Amino acid sequence: MEFSILMVKEFFKENLDALMEVFKSYGPLLSIESDRVIIIGDLHGDIQSLINIINEYPLDKWTYVALGDYVDRGEHQLETLYLILKLKREYVNRVFLLRGNHESPLMNFDYGFYMELVRKLGFHEADELYERLTELFANMPVAAILNNNYFLVHGGLPKDVVTIDQISKLQKPDLMPSDYITFQLLWNDPSDEVKDYAPNYVRGPGTYLFGSSITEEFLSKNDLLMVIRGHEYVKEGYKWNHGNKVLTIFTSRAGPYIGTEPHVAVIQGRELILSRV
Repeated sequence: MEFSILMVKEFFKENLDALMEVFKSYGPLLSIESDRVIIIGDLHGDIQSLINIINEYPLDKWTYVALGDYVDRGEHQLETLYLILKLKREYVNRVFLLRGNHESPLMNFDYGFYMELVRKLGFHEADELYERLTELFANMPVAAILNNNYFLVHGGLPKDVVTIDQISKLQKPDLMPSDYITFQLLWNDPSDEVKDYAPNYVRGPGTYLFGSSITEEFLSKNDLLMVIRGHEYVKEGYKWNHGNKVLTIFTSRAGPYIGTEPHVAVIQGRELILSRV
């Protein structure tokens, strides 16, 4: 696939309003039903892994759920965002995009996305597009329930165990985000070293590690089987925690992740397979 900056600019000019309306129509929690699903972890500007997924799992046969972090760090952040939003525009009921912690002004100025826009578009057009994209990001859903079994989210579970009903009523749009539950859904990490929760000193203030007891209580309270999330760099492309109740998917080999083996989770019927892309 060839991507010119002119083509990317034209796409955003012609489609951003319609995409905004789609994301505004969603609540913070999606409910998705499909027998053939590809779950995509962090892309971070890895356009090639996304192209590989499209070629291997065509959208006339598969549903995609992406777990966020489309931008920052990689070499083709704008093009990756363009392509995945183009898929959303063309297959609105087959492509579902969740928000990651990098879909936020908290991250985009320090980790590269804003400066990539400046380099490729110039300051005036970069500022104009970035302002619209921050609004788009703030309207993205933060979690999804897949087939009444899987809880899909970018980061992890909040330290205060919440219900699906509580998540469905979270504030949206939420720019930074400012709601502590939304913030932790985008930022928290699982750990096998803690039982319930502990401060996450690597991520910083307001973030937590959640342990197996938090996972068990959340799944039991909400009648779910598993949490599938992204957020964490995993060289092997996937990682299990909490007795295989929490699965981390990482799908980028861009930027600092060059040595990664990017994976997706493939759900076909009742079977879950981990596949390298």
